[in-house]
Amino acid sequence: MQIQMFAAFFIACDDGIGRVGRSTLPQQTLMELFIFGLNEPEKICGNRDDPDDVCEWKGVKCNADGKLEDFKWVSKKQDGTGTLGFEFLPWSIRNVVMWNNALSGTIQLADLPGKMEVVDISYNNLIGCLGLDSLPATVRTLNLSRSKFTGEISLEHLPKCLEYLSLSNNQLSGTICLTSLPPALGSLYLARNNFEGSLYFRRLPKSIRKMVLSENRFSGTIDFGNLPQSMRVLDIRKNAISGTIRAPNGID
Repeated sequence: MQIQMFAAFFIACDDGIGRVGRSTLPQQTLMELFIFGLNEPEKICGNRDDPDDVCEWKGVKCNADGKLEDFKWVSKKQDGTGTLGFEFLPWSIRNVVMWNNALSGTIQLADLPGKMEVVDISYNNLIGCLGLDSLPATVRTLNLSRSKFTGEISLEHLPKCLEYLSLSNNQLSGTICLTSLPPALGSLYLARNNFEGSLYFRRLPKSIRKMVLSENRFSGTIDFGNLPQSMRVLDIRKNAISGTIRAPNGID
């Protein structure tokens, strides 16, 4: 009954769901609202009508102060249906791992809590555009590969501490800019999309080790003259690249 009352309140106050919810509701209520968007939430919380304490839920980890930090719900495959309401995640959460399910609908990256570090919701059926500019500054790992995201993306205002970004196997399009990538970035996966335009490698971060850009529509010639020494894997297969390519020693 309590959850139903809160749900009605949120519908009535739609414009401020994330801000109002996180500032006024306990983490127990927020997480109940979050998992009730998933298939069979009782397998997470014990009883839908009378959920266990959130720190005792399956896939949940809390810190010594009882604040929720991790949520993991993975490999449910076709039984893992549902939608994601990031506005219901409590401020304390740092890691959300929900890969290899059948999640659908859109996501709002702007609704992720400000302490978020790891988001892995790869291998799902999610759709819509991605507002990467609105990611929390604390995100280190973002894996949104193998869904059905569409539209153009911007890589120019990513979190400075971002180390891993995978958007492979979606339906993303447009050109990409590689000149303002985060200084901490080590791995970038953009394969199997519909990206196009030229590739400029002269201002890559010194930390970059892997870039997989294969099976897109990139074109033109490429200058490999100033690749970072850290680079170990650079995959640009199955594009429309022309000209002579001479890879420096150490590059696969």
